[in-house]
Amino acid sequence: MEQCIKELLALLSTSPCINCYIQSKCCGSEKLYQSVINTTIQSLIADQDVGVSSGLPKNLVKVGLLYDTIYNRLHTGQWQEVQPEEREIFTILSYIRIVHIMLASKEPEVALKDGTYLADLGLMLGARIATAASNDLLTEAATILTTHLSKINSRKLPLKRLKVSEAIDDADTVHSDSDVPVLECPSLDYFRTRCYDCKQPALLRKVIDDWPAVRRWHDLNYLLSVAGERTVPVEIGSQYSNEDWSQRLMKFGEFLQQTLSNDLDESTDPVAYLAQHDLFDQIPALRRDIVVPDYVGRTDTAPRIKAWLGPRGTVSPLHTDPCHNLLCQVFGSKLIILARPEDTESLYPHDHFILNNTSRVDARHLDYERFPLLKQVRFYRLTLRRGEALYIPPKWWHYVESLSPSFSVSFWFE
Repeated sequence: MEQCIKELLALLSTSPCINCYIQSKCCGSEKLYQSVINTTIQSLIADQDVGVSSGLPKNLVKVGLLYDTIYNRLHTGQWQEVQPEEREIFTILSYIRIVHIMLASKEPEVALKDGTYLADLGLMLGARIATAASNDLLTEAATILTTHLSKINSRKLPLKRLKVSEAIDDADTVHSDSDVPVLECPSLDYFRTRCYDCKQPALLRKVIDDWPAVRRWHDLNYLLSVAGERTVPVEIGSQYSNEDWSQRLMKFGEFLQQTLSNDLDESTDPVAYLAQHDLFDQIPALRRDIVVPDYVGRTDTAPRIKAWLGPRGTVSPLHTDPCHNLLCQVFGSKLIILARPEDTESLYPHDHFILNNTSRVDARHLDYERFPLLKQVRFYRLTLRRGEALYIPPKWWHYVESLSPSFSVSFWFE
């Protein structure tokens, strides 16, 4: 416990920009914020020997009240209207609160779990603040906490091995159902001229064979050991365009055990989907299991990398994205249905600005009476299997349905 606290406190000395944020960017005219944060940080610096100061209970209360105030402000109004400064304050307060909880707790395991939860919440709602050791304060804090937590959990009885029998598909299966070109590890020049430049979808094979993820992730025990205590946002419901859709926070381990290690009754159990999440920014250990394909890195050195994990039956309705997309299938299989950008008007996009990139059409079950213009549309169908990648050009419509428990990684790039 003391070693963990020392490592957390050491982040203060490797984060000189924290004082800069406090003085100039975050707090500005909010003198109360500045006073509380400065007082508590100075108290932490004075207690580098991990001694619990007499001011700890008072500081814990002050930080908690300010934390709750900022948390409520982040949940008021539209997210895009939140000021960056308030997200930065939330990051700093999350870090300070984690350290104070660790100092005050008498139960190391509980404190480590609570601190990890606060770090994850801060990563989702806050803004990045760099340290000398990493590009983000809370990412580094979460790594410290989970490392010490794993030492405690390693002394417990091993978990029952979880299996996803559908996860390991035959990567050599012939794609008789594919309506798009199938390319085996094409050269960068070939991909550029035949796919990227002319915006032609293509199914790519043998381009992620060297990923550790392809060998490791279908073992759910591995995922549990790396990220079981982390908190992630999970979509609940059939698909995001339906009224039954919602979101809630879950422990990653709880999500795995509820949705992938147990047999679900699709008629009664709501579908849960970890979709479009920045999981690899949150958990560096998983980021190290994947490699940015050269087809992406050729034009974009900082692609947006998203995780898509869920059971059979998860659906992303027919929609478009504004950027290039390389969808990589780590395990499981997915049905993909594509349509050209030129057919947009015949695909009946939603009128509301939030969903105007999403079609009202169910691409799996076409209703020509309700949507007669669909008769003019050519749809392209394929099955994306383990170890394969699908290049989806900008503005191409795509419907995605998991045919088995599935883990995909998408790279959005320019």
